[in-house]
Amino acid sequence: MIVRHHLRWAVPALTVLALVLGFRAYTGAGTPIATAAATQAQDDYDHAGPGEETSDPHAGHDHATPKTDLDELFPDEAKHEADRDDHAGHGDEKAKVDDHAGHDHRPIEGDCPEHGIPEAEDALCQPQLMADLQPGQGLKVRLAAADAAERIGITASIPQPAVDRGAALPGQVVFNRNRLARLSTLVPGVVKQVHAELGAKVEPGQVLAEIATPEIASLRASLQSAQSRAVLAEEIYLREQELLGRGISSRQEFQQADAERSQAKSAVAQLRQQLLDYGIARQDLQAAGSTLPIRAPFAGTLVERSAVTGEAVSSGSALFTLADLSTLWVELSVPETRLLEVHPGAAVSATFSGLPGRAFPGTIFWVAPGLDEKTRQLKAMAEISNESGLLKGGLFGEVQLVNELGGEALAVPSDALQIIDGAAYVFVALEPDLFELRRVEAGRRDQGTVAISRGIAASDRVVSGQGFALKSEILKSSLGASCADH
Repeated sequence: MIVRHHLRWAVPALTVLALVLGFRAYTGAGTPIATAAATQAQDDYDHAGPGEETSDPHAGHDHATPKTDLDELFPDEAKHEADRDDHAGHGDEKAKVDDHAGHDHRPIEGDCPEHGIPEAEDALCQPQLMADLQPGQGLKVRLAAADAAERIGITASIPQPAVDRGAALPGQVVFNRNRLARLSTLVPGVVKQVHAELGAKVEPGQVLAEIATPEIASLRASLQSAQSRAVLAEEIYLREQELLGRGISSRQEFQQADAERSQAKSAVAQLRQQLLDYGIARQDLQAAGSTLPIRAPFAGTLVERSAVTGEAVSSGSALFTLADLSTLWVELSVPETRLLEVHPGAAVSATFSGLPGRAFPGTIFWVAPGLDEKTRQLKAMAEISNESGLLKGGLFGEVQLVNELGGEALAVPSDALQIIDGAAYVFVALEPDLFELRRVEAGRRDQGTVAISRGIAASDRVVSGQGFALKSEILKSSLGASCADH
């Protein structure tokens, strides 16, 4: 019984001791030593005799427990062994998971020799980069030839402010009354000569017609006489001043000469101003004759002409109507229900059936103080740009009150928006043969336009015609037909 009791504890103790000594004496030779210890333990068990209990406390337990104890003793070695065990038998799995083995993960560097732009910015060489673009970012697309865009028919336009459209207001185009002049003669006479034709563009100060009038001749003669009297009065004044100083002349005579000199100067100034008011140029005041020139007060276009050579005209007769057509006004009729939307400074966009596809931006500058008693409409005036010269006085159209989305939204033609892999893009013209594929955030579509809230600027030239041709090049490169595959 005593031998059996000692053997019960000797077997596991010898096993642990043998493993510890074996790992310390020879790294990596732990398996043979452990095997020898296990064999000794088996011999001791056999000596105990058949049927004798050994009372192994580890019976039914995981016999890897000694390894756990060794791990605590040699953490570095245990980690090394664990790493080797974890990788054992996973060679096939590693080969399966590592799909990028043999691929070049270096950054994209250098210029594309075919397109002459950096490859990191080339949409045709690196179409996969499109997936990472954020609104406002883009890749470049260069065409094969400098005139390719012209031959394809690619066109670009500047975006317009996006509008939040309510019901359109009726409007009529009228001339800008701040830049409108009805020219007439202030004195009766006869049209001597007409120098400008109807529809002609004239410059400030340009002579449009000449009127022969006796009143101008009389004023010129009176001016010359007044100037002569003024010269005489000045001489008398100077003589009396000298005589007064010498005590020869009285102060009363000197004061009278001074008063006459002032009266002569006033008469000259009055006559000069009359001639200037009639339209005589300052440099022509001393000229003789009875001709009164009719001059243009500002640059503009002659929209009306009633002057005819040889025709007698009376004071106030209209001869020409001059208008500056670079800006025009639109008269709006606003219903009572929209009074709060109309105020000076509000932005508008005018469209006309005779000019399809074009919008003319403007600003309201005047709102009537009351409603029209008959129509119960509020009248307002807006000034719109007409740099193109397409708008004509009297045109009827529709005017939308504009609410800019966030102050930044712009509208482009619907054909300008390109959808690639579910993302919205536009093409921005940089050079005749170079375009940028720009990622954008698209919004509402309305009357042939689409609102862009992010991604473009008001100065960008967005491709609005034949943009699909550029998109086709992108799609071909995405299918593998890019220069990167050559």
